[in-house]
This record gives sequence, structure tokens and C-alpha cells, in this order.
Amino acid sequence: MATKLARKRDLACVRIGFEEYLLDADKAMQAIKLFRESVRCRRHFAGSHKCQYVVGEKPELELMLVDAEQVLMPRDLPAIGSDVD
Repeated sequence: MATKLARKRDLACVRIGFEEYLLDADKAMQAIKLFRESVRCRRHFAGSHKCQYVVGEKPELELMLVDAEQVLMPRDLPAIGSDVD
């Protein structure tokens, strides 16, 4: 069962390629700024246990601001920003 997430700060959903991440809006902006300067890469294992990285294209990026009432939190997951040891 999921419950609504009560938050006092602004949240954002960042999409990088086909993956989406929910985080604090200020941190989401920082992430977008960082990933705008990145390119995708793929690890390639050559002989002798040597790892090489093959450069790809720039990732697709998207940032969406999210209202707290749009977020559902499963009961068994920690809240965003909580310290988990």
C-alpha cells in the first residue's frame, strides 16, 4: 500500500534517457546542468582484463517539477533525503 508523501520542499523528476529520478528541485537542476555536458558511454572489455569506454551520443534530458500531492511513497521505502545506513 502506498501513502502520499508529505513534503515541504519542491520536488522534481529528472529523466535521463529512459530512467526517471525524483529528487529535490534544486539538486535536480544541478543534475541537469551536469548531464548536459556528458555523453553516453558503453564499457567494452578488451583482452587482458582491460576495460575501454566507447563514446556515444548526448543523453536525452528532461526536468519536470512535481507537486507533493503527486507523489506516492510505498510504506517500506525510506523518504527522499533521509540518511540510510
